[in-house]
This record gives sequence, structure tokens and C-alpha cells, in this order.
Amino acid sequence: MGDHLQLPPLYSDAHKAALARRLGINNERTEIDIALRSDFARAFNSTYGLQASATLLTQYRMAPPIGDLVSNTFYEGKLKNGPRTIPDIYLNAPSHLRSPVTWLDTSSLGKRADHQDDRGVSIYNRCEADQVIEVLKQISLSGQFLGDLNKLKERDDALIGVICMYAEQKRVIRQKFNQELWNEGFKELVKIDTVDSYQGKENRIIIVSLTRSDPSRSPGFLRTPNRINVAMSRAMDRLLIVGNSNMWSNHNKEKPLGQVYSYMLDRGEPAGYIRRQVEDWDSN
Repeated sequence: MGDHLQLPPLYSDAHKAALARRLGINNERTEIDIALRSDFARAFNSTYGLQASATLLTQYRMAPPIGDLVSNTFYEGKLKNGPRTIPDIYLNAPSHLRSPVTWLDTSSLGKRADHQDDRGVSIYNRCEADQVIEVLKQISLSGQFLGDLNKLKERDDALIGVICMYAEQKRVIRQKFNQELWNEGFKELVKIDTVDSYQGKENRIIIVSLTRSDPSRSPGFLRTPNRINVAMSRAMDRLLIVGNSNMWSNHNKEKPLGQVYSYMLDRGEPAGYIRRQVEDWDSN
């Protein structure tokens, strides 16, 4: 059993580079991902697979607005929501977590919203990193909400997940996170990792740092549906997306993140989707 619309097995960058050289292909994420497509995906989409396979079309993890977003963006609207109780704690949450899905939009910051690539390995985005840390600070100081969240803690699993679409962004956010002074026990509630490492995992609250933002509007490997699908579908109760909407509202509107953004705008607040400009959020 598996889901070929999510990520295949994780391979190291060295492994991918060696395979790309051996196959004589460009060591870009999209090309190498095609080459590394799992046998499950090949079998599922084969003539035999289309006849013999069965698809599970009910999900029980995600709050309905998150499930609907994932279903309509990645599963042609076929994925339905099973019964699930959302804990009644989010009325006391910081404002950016009161709606099931929120896009925290950095576009109002202009060039400050753009990513940096001066480290030569992977891109990162200081603006988004600062926003993520600020969100975590608001949660840590939320009093009643933090207390309610702590009551939901099971075993040692993190309740709050920060998903970074690029490895360098993970490093930057972890560094900023470790430099802050947090209330006792808060650090244990938070997990910060890359999207590739998040396959099969879940948290009640997921914050996604899209990272990529540049004047050329190049989507990079964020054009890959599988990675976006994983990032959007890890949240159980609340999904907060941090990124520049200008990247996805026009030039890349047919890409997965463009479809996510359009879906949220079309349904709007009554359906559980909110877009908040960074300066609007900062003023509350």
C-alpha cells in the first residue's frame, strides 16, 4: 500500500548526483525525481495497475478545510473527509491559527520577501524565517492556548511542525529557534525539518515555509506536486503557509502552489481559508 502522489523513498544528494551522472541527465530535482519514481508508482499507473488497483478515498487525519484543499489540488476532488473531532482550543489561539488554513503573505514586503542564495548549496529566506519565529513566539506566550495544547501532547511527539521546502531554510530556522529563550518545555513541542523528511508524519499545527521568492518568479522544484502534497497534508488541525503570494498568483498559477493559493482565495474565510498580509498580522 502506498501513495504515488506523495514522495518516493528518500535518497541522499550524493546518491542522486551519482545516479544523474550515470544516466547522463541533469541533476535537477524535477529530472532526478522522474528517474527515481518508485516501482509502486510505475505499477499503479500501468495498464494492469489501472485495472487491478484500488484507491482509499477517505482521510481521517486532516480537518475538513485542509482535507478539501489537498483533495481538490492533488486528488481531483476524490479524497473525502471521514469523521474527526477537532479539539475546541483554537478560539484562544493567536489570530493566525484561528482559521484552519491561513496564508501568511510576505508580498507586501517587496524585495525583503525574496530568498537568498549566497551560500551556494541551497536557498534560504531570512524574511520567512523571522515570520516563523514570530509565530512560534506568539504561541509560546499564548497562555490558555499553550496550556490546552500541552494537554494534547501524547508521548514525545511534537505538536507543532515547521516544514521547510529547502534544507538551508531548515538550518536557518533551527539556528534562530535555538538562539531564542523559550518557556520551559516549549522547545519539545516544536519539530523543524525539511519536506523530504516529513513523509508519513503529522502534527496538529503545521507551519510551511515556502522559501522561494524571486523577481523572475522561477518555481524551482516547487513545481513538483509530490512535495507540495506532502507539505500541505501533514497538518491535523491547523495549516499556516508562509510565503510570497506574488510567486503563485499569476505567472505560476497553474503550478501546485498556484492552485493551492487560488483554491483558498476562491473559497475564502467562510470555508476556513484566510490570507493575511504580514503587516496586518504584525499590527494585531
